[in-house]
Amino acid sequence: MALPSTAPANFPQGLDVVTINLITYIADSIDIESETTRGINRTDENGDWAEQQTRASSDPIEGTMTLQKATTTTAFPEAGMEFTHDYDASGTASTLRVLNVKASRSKDEADVFEIGVLVVTYQG
Repeated sequence: MALPSTAPANFPQGLDVVTINLITYIADSIDIESETTRGINRTDENGDWAEQQTRASSDPIEGTMTLQKATTTTAFPEAGMEFTHDYDASGTASTLRVLNVKASRSKDEADVFEIGVLVVTYQG
């Protein structure tokens, strides 16, 4: 996959290939939880903390991915698009939905952008 950068020819290409709506991107970083939990605090008869339990949470899992464009003309994915990706290397792809797209341009970086994602179905 060609990067929008012309030199050096062996510029690092990230950690993973991500395909959204038939467009291929290279992932520089993925920051998505595999599991969410919540703490339940219990108090004693005086109202002071006594113990805590950790339980699975029903809250939706959200995270971010930093992706490289293949070329400078590669389109950003649109919010609402769903795609599958094994983001936690569990061996099974989960369904993710693009929540937002944030351009992150810098003279010192490759042509990258960040997307917010929602885990629609977790298959880990």
